[in-house]
Amino acid sequence: MEAIVKLKPLTPIWTGDAGRKCRMIRETGIIGSLRWWYEALIRGLGGEACDPTKSKCNGQSRCGVCELFGCTGWARRFKLDVREVKKDFAPFFIVKPNSSKRASFLGYYDKSGQSWEKNGGLLGEYELRITAKDEAILNTIKFLLKLSCDWGIGSGTQRGFGISLIDNDLQLQKPDIRIEQLNNPSSNLPRMDQFFFYKIPIVNIEALDLIIKEICEGLYITKKSPLSSFDFARYNYLPTAPWVRRAIRELFRDNDVLRHYLMGFISDGNTKPIHLSCWRHLIEKKDKEKNKTYYVCPKCRKKRVHDENMLKKTGSKIFVSHIYNKNAFKGNVEPEWVMKVWGWIPDLPSGIGENRQRVKNKLQENLKEEDFWKSCFGIEENPVDINGIEEVWDVDIEKLLTNGGEVL
Repeated sequence: MEAIVKLKPLTPIWTGDAGRKCRMIRETGIIGSLRWWYEALIRGLGGEACDPTKSKCNGQSRCGVCELFGCTGWARRFKLDVREVKKDFAPFFIVKPNSSKRASFLGYYDKSGQSWEKNGGLLGEYELRITAKDEAILNTIKFLLKLSCDWGIGSGTQRGFGISLIDNDLQLQKPDIRIEQLNNPSSNLPRMDQFFFYKIPIVNIEALDLIIKEICEGLYITKKSPLSSFDFARYNYLPTAPWVRRAIRELFRDNDVLRHYLMGFISDGNTKPIHLSCWRHLIEKKDKEKNKTYYVCPKCRKKRVHDENMLKKTGSKIFVSHIYNKNAFKGNVEPEWVMKVWGWIPDLPSGIGENRQRVKNKLQENLKEEDFWKSCFGIEENPVDINGIEEVWDVDIEKLLTNGGEVL
């Protein structure tokens, strides 16, 4: 059994290679996204989905996700091939919103700045050929492609990448997903029943022009080369995700650990690991005799906290698209600008000083507040149609399966 899926990126797709560049859509990057969404579905339904970074699944014993996507000693149940119909590239930008301490790198950073116009990911048109041994598996993969293209396929989805249009009828049926192993409900891995999704319409065109002006003041092609102006007319998106992420981060500025846990972090010279027993950032100390560093917890005063009791990095749990024109490929249709914010809020550890419901309330209140969006882009006019915002929290997975992957 096989199917062809016509894919057109609305915001750039990023599937990096070993050199951290993106010159083609790599099948492994697409399959990785499909697996991520399938893991979230299985866990949300109460099933077992291993953490692929620590998986013990094999040919004799495997979770429901590895049953479909493969593991050591067990082959993947489908094949996916990508054909380039029309390849195009997005420009690379270093983006630094006003008042941000750190810049966002949207693509591959070439220090020379010579190839920046092709280092920001892939646009264009592509065909994905799916081959599976039976109709049920083929339908499940098409369903996962629909879900991931709508909300983010490939990597970098927390920074605006991966929103894509599927330009043909997938003829989806309800996926046949069978749960045989029960999951640990306290798992902090992605679970679809803890997901939220927002579709946010941009209707104030004058405000959109102000957003473009604000963006151009924060664009660079190298660390020392500002890009004071840029013609976005030939693109179907505006690189706005860093502004929205900064605004969401600011909502949790009074709790560093919570902010880093939700928005992601990597421990470095500025941000230290988190002590998993106390949920506090550790303090780095220097052992002068051994010329080594070690960590001390400022709360419990434990000295020399070991690696297994530290959180040194975590990915973002909140994802933001760029603003994009959803009608870009419809022909002779007025542009309709939207953005998406989505993610999942797990049950939070008690030591973090906050709970899931209050985080949910804060996001709900602010994402539907005019002042939030004015402040987000540093403009005096509200760009968002507040009454037109669509949202869903704590997804009804049975409904999602029945509706062919349509969240909103």
